[in-house]
This record gives sequence, structure tokens and C-alpha cells, in this order.
Amino acid sequence: MSEHTLHEPQYALHIEDLTVTYHATPALWDIDVNIPPGVMAAIVGPNGSGKSTLIKTVLGLVRPVAGHIRMFGYPVKAVRRRIGYVPQRSSVDWDFPTTALDVVTMGLYGRIGWLLRPGRAHQAQALAALEQVGMQDYAARQISQLSGGQQQRVFIARALVQDADLYFLDEPMAGVDATTERTIIELLHRLRDAGKTVIVVHHDLTTVQRYFDWLVMLNVRIIAQGSVASTYTADNLRKTYGGQLALIETPLELPPSEAQL
Repeated sequence: MSEHTLHEPQYALHIEDLTVTYHATPALWDIDVNIPPGVMAAIVGPNGSGKSTLIKTVLGLVRPVAGHIRMFGYPVKAVRRRIGYVPQRSSVDWDFPTTALDVVTMGLYGRIGWLLRPGRAHQAQALAALEQVGMQDYAARQISQLSGGQQQRVFIARALVQDADLYFLDEPMAGVDATTERTIIELLHRLRDAGKTVIVVHHDLTTVQRYFDWLVMLNVRIIAQGSVASTYTADNLRKTYGGQLALIETPLELPPSEAQL
């Protein structure tokens, strides 16, 4: 029996009493989150609600004021190799002179080390990941020459090649075309169906019910969390978005009794 099996807990991600501040202003306040393994979870909330900050804090990129975080029962340092991360596309320097294949191969450095050159077997793994996202024909292309949707696919391939158990993606569907969005969602569903846990910062409320099965609703504090079926309600949407909800077209298919509210 493996060490992971011996210690596998109830939650893929457990956060307790987490507070993060920027210049004394709370970005996240007393956050508790529990996400079980094997789900595809969305984190939703208005702009400035702390969605990206939550992901970065979980990954150790932002230091909290208080609280603790466990993934599969361990601190992030102990399970870093089990985690894949796709940052917001706007946070990446796409002018950096490197090819799509090189970007994906970087996802293997946690295993092979930064001082060793990737071998043929590693390049084959990277090419296989590019093929999964339909980008194998662009392996030698400079990333600066790719479209936004193609760049996003490359970064998802980089996460795939890590063969992680828990994936974090920060708005992976933002600014991509419909074909790329469909490719991304189908791939993420396959990961979930294979027993992986996928956590996505998501902005489009009209697709939450189709894409996800677990939901965290955030606005500096946790408003609600749980299965999409029980959590994605008109009342929780109003509590999360307040006056901004009026800007969202058809956010939820409501039963007649709630639609008349």
C-alpha cells in the first residue's frame, strides 16, 4: 500500500480560517473550504472577490495572515508534485523566446530537475500532452506566434504532462474561442472521470451547471459551497453578486416558484 493511500483524507483541498490582506485591506476573510477528491469544482464570484488570490495562496504564491491549508491531508510543500497549475493567460510573458514543446517540457522539471536536460522520453511525453490538446502540429512554433486560445492549450498541456492528482486553473476559458473552450472542458471532464480533482476559477455563470459538479461561491468570504445541484441557487447568487447580478444574462434556470421572486 502506498504512502498516499495510507494517508488519503476526505478532502482533496481543505482550507481552514484563512485570511489574506493587501495593505491592511482583506482580500480573503476567514475562509473555510472543503473540496472532495474526484470532482470538477468552480470558484465563482464578482471581480475583486478574491478568486485568484485564493488559488495563489493555496499554491504558496501569496502568504496568508492566518489559517492553514492541506491537500490530500498534507501541506503544499509535501505534495507539490501532485499539483498542476494553469495561471491566468494575462499573467504570462508570451514574448519569452521559447517553443510550445519547450513550455510543455517545463512541466516535467519537477521530476527531472532543472539542471538536467530533458531526454527523448521526456520530449515524447510533452508531445503526447500537446496531442491531447490538439497542438501537436505547433510543437516547434514560438509561443508568441500562437493565438490566445492556442497559448492556453499549450499551458494546459504543460499541466497535463505533470500527471497531477489535483489541478488548479485560473480562468482557463477567458478570451478563448468556442472550439478551444469545448476542447478544454472535454479534457477537464476526462481528468475528473479518471479520478483527478479539477478546481477552476470561472467567470461565466451561464455554463456552471453544464461544466461543473462542485461549486465554491466567494466574495471575500465564502458565501456557499457544495454540489452544484444544491449550491447554485438564486438566493446564493444574489448574496454573492449583489447588484452585479443584474448584469448577468440568464444566470440560472430557475423553477417557476423561484423565477417569480
